[in-house]
Amino acid sequence: MDLTPNEDQAALQSATADWCRDNMPLEHCRNRAGTLWTELEAMGCTGMTAAGMELDHASEALVFAELGRFLAPIGLLSTAVARRWFKESAKGKVALALTGSAPATLRVLDPPASKMVLIAEAARLTLLDLPDAGADGDGARHVPRAPTIDLSTLQSRRERAGAEWTADDPAAPLHLQLLSAAFAVGCADAARDMAADYAKLREQFGRPIGWFQSLKHMCSDMAVRAAAARSELYYAACALDENAADAAFHVAAAKRLADQAALDNGRANIQVHGGVGMTDEAAAHLPLKRAHLLQFVMPASREALLA
Repeated sequence: MDLTPNEDQAALQSATADWCRDNMPLEHCRNRAGTLWTELEAMGCTGMTAAGMELDHASEALVFAELGRFLAPIGLLSTAVARRWFKESAKGKVALALTGSAPATLRVLDPPASKMVLIAEAARLTLLDLPDAGADGDGARHVPRAPTIDLSTLQSRRERAGAEWTADDPAAPLHLQLLSAAFAVGCADAARDMAADYAKLREQFGRPIGWFQSLKHMCSDMAVRAAAARSELYYAACALDENAADAAFHVAAAKRLADQAALDNGRANIQVHGGVGMTDEAAAHLPLKRAHLLQFVMPASREALLA
Protein backbone atom coordinates (compact mmCIF):
# COMPACT_ATOMS: atom_id res chain seq x y z
CA MET A 1 0.00 0.00 0.00
CA ASP A 2 1.54 3.31 -1.12
CA LEU A 3 0.89 6.01 1.49
CA THR A 4 2.56 8.81 -0.49
CA PRO A 5 0.01 11.43 -1.63
CA ASN A 6 -0.12 11.73 -5.41
CA GLU A 7 0.18 15.05 -7.25
CA ASP A 8 -3.56 15.76 -7.20
CA GLN A 9 -3.82 14.99 -3.49
CA ALA A 10 -0.79 17.14 -2.68
CA ALA A 11 -2.27 20.02 -4.67
CA LEU A 12 -5.60 19.66 -2.86
CA GLN A 13 -3.84 19.58 0.50
CA SER A 14 -1.75 22.65 -0.34
CA ALA A 15 -4.74 24.60 -1.64
CA THR A 16 -6.70 23.82 1.54
CA ALA A 17 -3.82 24.93 3.77
CA ASP A 18 -3.40 28.18 1.81
CA TRP A 19 -7.12 28.96 1.98
CA CYS A 20 -7.29 28.25 5.71
CA ARG A 21 -4.26 30.41 6.39
CA ASP A 22 -5.87 33.36 4.59
CA ASN A 23 -9.49 32.92 5.65
CA MET A 24 -9.58 30.90 8.88
CA PRO A 25 -6.48 31.60 11.03
CA LEU A 26 -6.27 29.56 14.21
CA GLU A 27 -5.83 32.66 16.38
CA HIS A 28 -9.29 33.93 15.38
CA CYS A 29 -11.16 30.68 16.07
CA ARG A 30 -13.24 32.19 18.88
CA ASN A 31 -14.45 35.12 16.80
CA ARG A 32 -14.90 34.06 13.21
CA ALA A 33 -16.95 35.75 10.51
CA GLY A 34 -20.59 34.75 10.15
CA THR A 35 -19.98 34.00 6.49
CA LEU A 36 -17.37 31.31 7.22
CA TRP A 37 -19.76 28.37 6.83
CA THR A 38 -20.95 29.62 3.43
CA GLU A 39 -17.32 29.95 2.34
CA LEU A 40 -16.51 26.41 3.54
CA GLU A 41 -19.46 25.08 1.55
CA ALA A 42 -18.25 26.95 -1.52
CA MET A 43 -14.85 25.31 -1.04
CA GLY A 44 -16.58 21.90 -1.10
CA CYS A 45 -15.45 20.92 2.40
CA THR A 46 -18.94 19.92 3.54
CA GLY A 47 -19.61 17.33 0.86
CA MET A 48 -16.30 16.01 -0.36
CA THR A 49 -17.33 12.36 -0.39
CA ALA A 50 -20.98 12.91 -1.26
CA ALA A 51 -22.52 11.02 -4.17
CA GLY A 52 -21.06 12.16 -7.47
CA MET A 53 -17.92 13.71 -6.02
CA GLU A 54 -15.88 10.50 -6.44
CA LEU A 55 -13.35 11.60 -3.81
CA ASP A 56 -11.82 8.85 -1.71
CA HIS A 57 -11.28 8.78 2.05
CA ALA A 58 -7.52 9.14 1.61
CA SER A 59 -7.92 12.53 -0.07
CA GLU A 60 -10.54 13.53 2.47
CA ALA A 61 -8.21 12.68 5.36
CA LEU A 62 -5.52 14.94 3.89
CA VAL A 63 -7.93 17.86 3.63
CA PHE A 64 -9.51 17.39 7.07
CA ALA A 65 -6.10 17.21 8.71
CA GLU A 66 -5.37 20.65 7.26
CA LEU A 67 -8.77 21.95 8.39
CA GLY A 68 -8.07 20.53 11.85
CA ARG A 69 -4.76 22.36 11.95
CA PHE A 70 -6.71 25.64 11.85
CA LEU A 71 -9.43 24.47 14.28
CA ALA A 72 -12.20 24.41 11.69
CA PRO A 73 -15.80 24.17 13.00
CA ILE A 74 -16.75 20.81 14.52
CA GLY A 75 -19.90 20.88 12.39
CA LEU A 76 -17.76 20.11 9.36
CA LEU A 77 -17.29 16.55 10.61
CA SER A 78 -20.99 15.80 10.98
CA THR A 79 -22.03 17.64 7.82
CA ALA A 80 -19.49 15.88 5.60
CA VAL A 81 -20.41 12.46 7.00
CA ALA A 82 -24.15 13.12 6.75
CA ARG A 83 -23.83 14.20 3.11
CA ARG A 84 -22.30 10.81 2.31
CA TRP A 85 -24.51 8.43 4.28
CA PHE A 86 -27.79 10.36 4.22
CA LYS A 87 -27.56 11.93 0.79
CA GLU A 88 -31.34 11.97 0.28
CA SER A 89 -32.16 13.44 3.70
CA ALA A 90 -29.26 15.66 4.80
CA LYS A 91 -29.73 19.33 4.14
CA GLY A 92 -27.83 22.42 5.20
CA LYS A 93 -25.50 22.42 8.16
CA VAL A 94 -25.65 19.33 10.37
CA ALA A 95 -24.65 19.61 14.03
CA LEU A 96 -22.93 16.77 15.87
CA ALA A 97 -24.64 15.13 18.84
CA LEU A 98 -23.12 12.93 21.50
CA THR A 99 -25.50 10.72 23.44
CA GLY A 100 -25.63 11.50 27.12
CA SER A 101 -26.30 9.37 30.17
CA ALA A 102 -30.02 9.57 29.37
CA PRO A 103 -30.77 8.09 25.91
CA ALA A 104 -33.38 10.78 25.20
CA THR A 105 -30.96 13.64 25.90
CA LEU A 106 -28.42 14.83 23.35
CA ARG A 107 -25.37 17.00 23.81
CA VAL A 108 -25.26 18.94 20.53
CA LEU A 109 -21.96 20.44 19.38
CA ASP A 110 -21.83 23.44 17.03
CA PRO A 111 -25.62 24.01 16.91
CA PRO A 112 -25.82 27.54 15.39
CA ALA A 113 -27.65 27.54 12.02
CA SER A 114 -28.08 23.74 12.09
CA LYS A 115 -31.39 22.25 10.96
CA MET A 116 -30.34 18.62 11.51
CA VAL A 117 -28.23 16.66 13.98
CA LEU A 118 -25.97 13.66 13.39
CA ILE A 119 -26.06 11.36 16.42
CA ALA A 120 -22.72 9.59 16.89
CA GLU A 121 -22.97 6.07 18.27
CA ALA A 122 -20.45 3.25 18.20
CA ALA A 123 -22.39 0.87 15.95
CA ARG A 124 -24.39 3.24 13.77
CA LEU A 125 -25.12 6.82 12.84
CA THR A 126 -28.53 8.46 13.10
CA LEU A 127 -29.65 11.66 11.42
CA LEU A 128 -32.22 13.63 13.39
CA ASP A 129 -34.40 16.33 11.90
CA LEU A 130 -35.10 19.40 14.03
CA PRO A 131 -38.67 20.32 13.14
CA ASP A 132 -38.62 23.41 15.36
CA ALA A 133 -35.30 24.77 14.08
CA GLY A 134 -35.47 28.45 13.24
CA ALA A 135 -33.16 30.47 11.07
CA ASP A 136 -30.40 30.31 13.66
CA GLY A 137 -30.85 26.62 14.48
CA ASP A 138 -32.13 27.28 18.00
CA GLY A 139 -35.74 26.59 17.10
CA ALA A 140 -39.06 28.16 17.96
CA ARG A 141 -38.36 27.76 21.66
CA HIS A 142 -35.13 29.05 23.10
CA VAL A 143 -32.43 26.43 23.49
CA PRO A 144 -29.65 27.72 25.77
CA ARG A 145 -26.14 27.56 24.37
CA ALA A 146 -22.93 27.34 26.34
CA PRO A 147 -19.26 27.04 25.38
CA THR A 148 -17.50 23.71 25.58
CA ILE A 149 -13.98 23.34 26.95
CA ASP A 150 -13.03 24.40 23.40
CA LEU A 151 -14.21 28.00 23.45
CA SER A 152 -14.57 28.04 19.65
CA THR A 153 -17.38 25.45 19.88
CA LEU A 154 -20.80 26.05 21.40
CA GLN A 155 -23.03 23.30 22.73
CA SER A 156 -26.66 22.85 23.69
CA ARG A 157 -28.84 20.18 25.28
CA ARG A 158 -31.80 18.89 23.34
CA GLU A 159 -34.40 16.21 23.68
CA ARG A 160 -34.20 13.46 21.09
CA ALA A 161 -37.39 14.24 19.20
CA GLY A 162 -38.15 14.45 15.47
CA ALA A 163 -37.88 12.34 12.35
CA GLU A 164 -34.88 9.98 12.26
CA TRP A 165 -32.93 8.16 9.58
CA THR A 166 -30.40 5.44 10.42
CA ALA A 167 -27.26 4.32 8.57
CA ASP A 168 -26.59 0.72 9.55
CA ASP A 169 -23.57 0.34 7.27
CA PRO A 170 -20.60 -0.40 9.59
CA ALA A 171 -18.46 1.94 7.47
CA ALA A 172 -20.59 4.96 8.45
CA PRO A 173 -19.31 5.35 12.05
CA LEU A 174 -15.80 4.52 10.81
CA HIS A 175 -16.04 7.48 8.44
CA LEU A 176 -16.85 9.86 11.30
CA GLN A 177 -14.10 8.34 13.43
CA LEU A 178 -11.59 8.78 10.59
CA LEU A 179 -12.46 12.46 10.09
CA SER A 180 -12.29 13.19 13.81
CA ALA A 181 -8.86 11.50 13.84
CA ALA A 182 -7.83 13.78 10.97
CA PHE A 183 -8.94 16.81 12.98
CA ALA A 184 -6.86 15.56 15.93
CA VAL A 185 -3.81 15.07 13.68
CA GLY A 186 -4.25 18.68 12.61
CA CYS A 187 -4.31 19.74 16.28
CA ALA A 188 -1.06 17.86 16.91
CA ASP A 189 0.53 19.56 13.90
CA ALA A 190 -0.68 22.99 14.98
CA ALA A 191 0.77 22.61 18.49
CA ARG A 192 4.07 21.30 17.10
CA ASP A 193 4.44 24.21 14.67
CA MET A 194 3.42 26.79 17.26
CA ALA A 195 6.01 25.48 19.72
CA ALA A 196 8.81 25.30 17.13
CA ASP A 197 8.11 28.83 15.90
CA TYR A 198 8.12 30.22 19.44
CA ALA A 199 11.33 28.33 20.31
CA LYS A 200 13.05 30.13 17.41
CA LEU A 201 11.69 33.52 18.46
CA ARG A 202 11.97 33.62 22.26
CA GLU A 203 15.47 34.31 23.56
CA GLN A 204 17.06 33.56 26.93
CA PHE A 205 20.67 34.10 27.94
CA GLY A 206 21.29 35.66 24.55
CA ARG A 207 20.12 32.63 22.53
CA PRO A 208 16.81 31.36 21.13
CA ILE A 209 15.35 28.90 23.64
CA GLY A 210 15.24 26.28 20.89
CA TRP A 211 19.02 26.14 21.11
CA PHE A 212 18.80 24.45 24.53
CA GLN A 213 18.82 20.67 24.48
CA SER A 214 15.77 20.17 26.69
CA LEU A 215 13.63 22.25 24.33
CA LYS A 216 15.08 20.47 21.30
CA HIS A 217 14.07 17.12 22.75
CA MET A 218 10.60 18.38 23.59
CA CYS A 219 9.98 19.71 20.07
CA SER A 220 11.47 16.56 18.52
CA ASP A 221 9.08 14.40 20.54
CA MET A 222 6.19 16.53 19.31
CA ALA A 223 7.30 16.00 15.71
CA VAL A 224 7.57 12.22 16.18
CA ARG A 225 4.10 11.99 17.75
CA ALA A 226 2.53 14.00 14.94
CA ALA A 227 4.31 11.96 12.25
CA ALA A 228 3.26 8.63 13.77
CA ALA A 229 -0.36 9.74 14.06
CA ARG A 230 -0.41 11.03 10.48
CA SER A 231 1.08 7.80 9.12
CA GLU A 232 -1.59 5.70 10.83
CA LEU A 233 -4.27 8.11 9.60
CA TYR A 234 -3.12 7.62 6.00
CA TYR A 235 -3.04 3.85 6.39
CA ALA A 236 -6.50 3.78 7.97
CA ALA A 237 -7.96 5.93 5.19
CA CYS A 238 -6.50 3.66 2.51
CA ALA A 239 -7.74 0.56 4.35
CA LEU A 240 -11.23 2.04 4.49
CA ASP A 241 -11.13 2.86 0.78
CA GLU A 242 -10.11 -0.74 -0.02
CA ASN A 243 -12.72 -2.26 2.35
CA ALA A 244 -9.90 -4.13 4.07
CA ALA A 245 -10.87 -6.71 6.68
CA ASP A 246 -8.88 -4.86 9.34
CA ALA A 247 -10.09 -1.36 8.41
CA ALA A 248 -12.01 -0.95 11.68
CA PHE A 249 -8.88 -1.72 13.70
CA HIS A 250 -6.75 0.75 11.77
CA VAL A 251 -9.34 3.52 12.02
CA ALA A 252 -9.56 2.94 15.78
CA ALA A 253 -5.76 2.93 16.03
CA ALA A 254 -5.58 6.17 14.03
CA LYS A 255 -8.11 7.77 16.36
CA ARG A 256 -6.27 6.63 19.50
CA LEU A 257 -2.86 7.79 18.22
CA ALA A 258 -4.22 11.10 16.93
CA ASP A 259 -6.06 11.94 20.16
CA GLN A 260 -3.00 11.14 22.26
CA ALA A 261 -0.66 13.09 19.97
CA ALA A 262 -2.98 16.10 20.05
CA LEU A 263 -3.19 16.05 23.85
CA ASP A 264 0.54 15.50 24.46
CA ASN A 265 1.59 18.07 21.86
CA GLY A 266 -0.92 20.58 23.21
CA ARG A 267 0.51 20.24 26.72
CA ALA A 268 4.10 20.42 25.47
CA ASN A 269 3.28 23.51 23.42
CA ILE A 270 2.09 25.35 26.53
CA GLN A 271 5.23 24.26 28.37
CA VAL A 272 7.48 25.57 25.58
CA HIS A 273 5.66 28.91 25.75
CA GLY A 274 6.35 29.11 29.48
CA GLY A 275 4.46 31.73 31.49
CA VAL A 276 2.84 33.36 28.46
CA GLY A 277 1.51 29.96 27.39
CA MET A 278 -0.75 29.93 30.46
CA THR A 279 -2.48 33.18 29.48
CA ASP A 280 -5.71 33.57 27.55
CA GLU A 281 -4.12 36.16 25.26
CA ALA A 282 -1.70 33.59 23.82
CA ALA A 283 -3.03 30.98 21.39
CA ALA A 284 -1.09 28.08 22.89
CA HIS A 285 -4.08 26.76 24.84
CA LEU A 286 -6.40 26.59 21.81
CA PRO A 287 -5.13 23.33 20.22
CA LEU A 288 -5.09 21.60 23.60
CA LYS A 289 -8.71 22.53 24.34
CA ARG A 290 -9.81 21.33 20.91
CA ALA A 291 -7.89 18.07 21.52
CA HIS A 292 -9.83 17.52 24.76
CA LEU A 293 -13.14 18.04 22.94
CA LEU A 294 -12.24 15.65 20.11
CA GLN A 295 -11.72 12.86 22.64
CA PHE A 296 -15.51 12.70 23.03
CA VAL A 297 -16.14 12.28 19.29
CA MET A 298 -16.16 8.58 18.36
CA PRO A 299 -13.39 7.53 20.80
CA ALA A 300 -11.51 4.34 19.96
CA SER A 301 -12.95 1.48 21.95
CA ARG A 302 -10.80 -1.02 23.79
CA GLU A 303 -12.65 -3.84 22.02
CA ALA A 304 -11.81 -2.49 18.55
CA LEU A 305 -8.13 -2.17 19.42
CA LEU A 306 -7.84 -5.62 21.00
CA ALA A 307 -10.11 -7.59 18.64
